[in-house]
Amino acid sequence: MRQVIIFLLMFVTALILHNTAKAQPNMNQEVNLAVLTQQNAGYHFITIPMSSADGQRSYRIYVAIPDQKAPPDGYPVFYALDGNAVLDFLTPDNLHLLAEKSSPPVLILLGNHTDKRYDFQARAFDYTIAPVDDNQDPLDPSRLNGGADLFLDFIQYQVMPAVKQSVPINLQQQTLWGHSYGGLFVVHTLLTRPDLFQHYIAADPSIWLHSDIIQTETNALLTQKVALAGKSLWMMNGKMNTSKLPKNPQIAARINTRNKLTAKQANLVKNLIDQLQHHTDLVVRYEQFPQENHGSLFGKSLQLVLFQPILKHKQ
Repeated sequence: MRQVIIFLLMFVTALILHNTAKAQPNMNQEVNLAVLTQQNAGYHFITIPMSSADGQRSYRIYVAIPDQKAPPDGYPVFYALDGNAVLDFLTPDNLHLLAEKSSPPVLILLGNHTDKRYDFQARAFDYTIAPVDDNQDPLDPSRLNGGADLFLDFIQYQVMPAVKQSVPINLQQQTLWGHSYGGLFVVHTLLTRPDLFQHYIAADPSIWLHSDIIQTETNALLTQKVALAGKSLWMMNGKMNTSKLPKNPQIAARINTRNKLTAKQANLVKNLIDQLQHHTDLVVRYEQFPQENHGSLFGKSLQLVLFQPILKHKQ
């Protein structure tokens, strides 16, 4: 009987983990703030309200701090874009697992001041690059692109100093994670401000968006022979959403447009990876997940990166 119970517990646990990884972020669901007040999870939270320099966008910076004492060099730091949506994946079990690490990271969740998981107008601007004369979002003409450098300034000159004042951190162990437009932001940051973080993780990055800019940034990085020793890039890709499109016609149209743009620029990721692997001293890891689609890779990538060790440096 005891063996049967153990088997059932293992089966249920595996099923929960599978569904967590496969779940796609619900675009209209309200943000789940319950994790901010839960007890005995190995972490405690503080929330720092902030605004963009132009006052047009408001943010909530969720800081998850391990309960255990900081190492002598400070905690490693994990910055995550789409912070409102990331909260859903910080279950008590996940936080306990993270807290049990010998050196658990401080989590910096870059969220928006909204009761929804996503602020689509804000992320379409904050996470993206665009030419000055062509900043309309191809997935939604009501949204503007091109605010990535402003958002990088916000992180570098407002968020990072606030975090440093709030908790002891290791400035040589900082990671940036992002998905989709957030993944594009991660790649852009690596190519233009590589010293801002040590580790870069891009899940299904939308590098097809105004793709000439990414290629120009890559060429500039290679021409300048920027030293990237001790830094790493982990890039993941899922499959395109080619079946079972949502019934919502607007969402379905956006997915179809993204699929077309992704297919048209199919060689972009390969070329980027090849150039960085063969012409820099960056540690590069590239993985494909054919069982995951664009949406589900959000949760899958978080599960992987928060519970697996950071890439080792090149020797």
